[in-house]
Amino acid sequence: MKNVKFLVGAFTIVLSQSLSAQDNDDTNIATHILDVNVPEVALLDIYDDNTGTEAAAIMFDMTNVTLSGTNAEAGLYAFQDVSYSDLYLNYTSVVAGAANVNGFDLDRKINVQFEAGSTFPGNLDLRIMPEAPVIIVDGGTADSAGTVMPGGVALGATTPIGTDALLVDSIESVYTGDEKHGVRLTYTLEQNGNFAGYYAGTYQSTVKYTLTDF
Repeated sequence: MKNVKFLVGAFTIVLSQSLSAQDNDDTNIATHILDVNVPEVALLDIYDDNTGTEAAAIMFDMTNVTLSGTNAEAGLYAFQDVSYSDLYLNYTSVVAGAANVNGFDLDRKINVQFEAGSTFPGNLDLRIMPEAPVIIVDGGTADSAGTVMPGGVALGATTPIGTDALLVDSIESVYTGDEKHGVRLTYTLEQNGNFAGYYAGTYQSTVKYTLTDF
């Protein structure tokens, strides 16, 4: 009888240890959840390599047109003798992937306009000529940096004050780099219409670039 009692007691101990291991539910693998929130981003600025700062006031003084170069000759007036280059659009954009839209944008664009309230000489255009984006290593791809409009845009007679013109299209996730990166711009003046509508005076325009928001 004593031997029987000993065997029952041993069985009871083993069973208790087995149940305890099942309650802990431990294995050789452990997991937990990690959430990453990536917001949309749309940031834009304009760097002027002529001054080494963000772009400020730019002067097109037509006095120089009539006192130098071909335009010093009576009977001539060549607007193309006036230009300004080495402006750079720097931008950062984060958009949704095609499989994760959820109301986010898949791409965005850069528009430009003469802001409402601007003044500009009649029958004249400001031609803004963009070059293909130059971006830093691993900041994006040629595709994600967007596509510039061939021939640029013309503000003034062609695109009236207060009206957007598309300059860069199909921008996806990219950061161009600061200063001399992104889209290089050159400004020139072009006659567009009869010179009879072009008058002396002081004009001031605000050139506004917009990276479409989310």
